[in-house]
Amino acid sequence: MSQTHLTKDSITNFVRSKVKEILQTEEALTLDQELASLGMDSFNSMNLVIEFEKEFGIIFDDEELLFENFATLRHMSDRICSKLGADLTYS
Repeated sequence: MSQTHLTKDSITNFVRSKVKEILQTEEALTLDQELASLGMDSFNSMNLVIEFEKEFGIIFDDEELLFENFATLRHMSDRICSKLGADLTYS
């Protein structure tokens, strides 16, 4: 994903795609849906963190690696935007 064309929507779409891949679901995911209800666990979350760090060239600090920081698509997207130093909004 080219970082020169990042929007909050493009980040969220990437996050949604990776969550669906990891959870092996085709279910439509809303921004504020609790992913634990679909089977998201700490192991899945750490796999996502690794994917996000690789894709966006960011590093999450140890104290950020709390399950609640990755509980919803919105939480994940907001955290990535924060790490990128981007004040992005949804279109």
